[in-house]
Amino acid sequence: MRRDEAFPGKFLKAADVKETPLIAVISYVEKEKVGQGSDQKEKPVMYFQDADKPMVVNSTNWDTLAEAYGEDSDGWSGCKIKVYSAPTQYQGKRTEGLRVSAFKESNA
Repeated sequence: MRRDEAFPGKFLKAADVKETPLIAVISYVEKEKVGQGSDQKEKPVMYFQDADKPMVVNSTNWDTLAEAYGEDSDGWSGCKIKVYSAPTQYQGKRTEGLRVSAFKESNA
């Protein structure tokens, strides 16, 4: 058993899509409290029609989706995206992060 299997999280994370990217249809995006205690903040969370876990949307992924589907997240419903793991920097350290792209059959 891997750690992710022993302690599954509520939200999608890079480890969930490291081996196989997720191709999903956006259902809706809404603001939710994310985190615990004093670290809790309201962030946009994206839900999918065909995936078990929602995804917290950071500013990089928001900008990617806004460029592909428009500035208003209400217009993203029904859009197909690819969610994948990519190297990134977090608090000065290299790590894997979630990234999104508009889904086209050629980028499967």
